[in-house]
Amino acid sequence: MSNTHLTVDPNSTTPHPDADGTTNNTIIETMLDLEEIDKDLYRSKKLWVPMGARGVFGGNVVGQALVAATNTVSTDFSVHSLHSYFLLPGDHTTPILYHVERVRDGKSYCTRTVTAKQRGKNIFVCTASYQVPRPGAPSHQYPMPNVPHHSTLPSQEELIHAMIENPKLPENLKDFLRLRLDEPVALEFKDTKRHTFKELMNPEVRTDQSFWIRCKGQLGDALALHQCVVAYGSDHNLLNTVPLAHGSSWFSRRSGPSPKITMMASLDHSMWFHCPFRADEWLLYVCETPRSGCDRGLTFGRIYKEDGTLAISVAQEGVVRLQPKTPAPAATVETPKL
Repeated sequence: MSNTHLTVDPNSTTPHPDADGTTNNTIIETMLDLEEIDKDLYRSKKLWVPMGARGVFGGNVVGQALVAATNTVSTDFSVHSLHSYFLLPGDHTTPILYHVERVRDGKSYCTRTVTAKQRGKNIFVCTASYQVPRPGAPSHQYPMPNVPHHSTLPSQEELIHAMIENPKLPENLKDFLRLRLDEPVALEFKDTKRHTFKELMNPEVRTDQSFWIRCKGQLGDALALHQCVVAYGSDHNLLNTVPLAHGSSWFSRRSGPSPKITMMASLDHSMWFHCPFRADEWLLYVCETPRSGCDRGLTFGRIYKEDGTLAISVAQEGVVRLQPKTPAPAATVETPKL
């Protein structure tokens, strides 16, 4: 993130470290980079629209908004939560303007609200709260589930290459997968369960999924940078947990009983940052969906460090429109986990 300082204290005369530090992670740098055009006003430089999406990737906007907010906060503070709403799809052909409102500056906590605009319309709003860290306080957490270690799992790219080489795969689907490989994805993924074409096309009915995630390349040591990177990455695949509860996915065949996905879009996104972590090291993202209905789905996520420490919690509701083929009973969860 050249020319972007993630944490700026307006009253300090000490130069702040450049956010990219020793990083060579050019994809994530580009995706989060902002231009400061006035006090508390920033402009995006790069916006990404995933294949088949209606607008800019939601994590792109969340991450950039957190960069803008953090730019206005003293280095004594660290973000502990954010709550945001997606109001309109972002247009990748027009830069997004991020205006930061300094809502409150206290001794232990401070608050910022970021409004993102395009062509004079609000497309996104986010409120982030920062705290002076207190690492010695008593704590508890849910334990990390027992899943296969990332070193034993194939990467997303390896799975896609294996599918492309499958002689039984239709050529049009192979072309689609080749385009997926060319996308500027800033993160690495390793699913803990789905490793075959059959599992992707016909997923089992379940209300949870988990995968290992980390950014590509090496980042500098500033915690604020890692928080912005995970804010970007936390929007990946979380809402996709909802169709799984109906035995469906973007890869599902159009034949059979599973409903077809006609539209998915994030409505809101909240995060809680519990402790320091590194986004360039493997993190386990556990996703769950307790309920869907009325063309909406609710999801929760827990992001663990490799040593089992719960580092981030996430919640998101989104539009999930499924076209049913045959009537089916609602999926149920045996025990609530969040």
